[in-house]
Amino acid sequence: MPRLTLAALACIIGMAAFDACAAQQPLLAQVNPPALPATIDQGKVLAIGTGVLLGAAVGSLVTLRGATLIGAMAGGVLGAWWYGEHSDIAALEPRKR
Repeated sequence: MPRLTLAALACIIGMAAFDACAAQQPLLAQVNPPALPATIDQGKVLAIGTGVLLGAAVGSLVTLRGATLIGAMAGGVLGAWWYGEHSDIAALEPRKR
């Protein structure tokens, strides 16, 4: 008897939800234009990868725990900086005499 009651209750709730869903008006959504595919600069990827490998190699020479991981991260950051546009460095103006 409890299974029959539970099944009947599930059917009633399902029909009520279906009726409520069918009564709603459809929503119109604006479709965004497809985004342009991002281009990956192969030179920058090479610089960061080389930095990671060299940093991991130098970090593995140190006997501290986790030094290889820290060296790899530092090498990747250094490689990204080396190849980057250096927009964070301000151009110096000539001295006034």
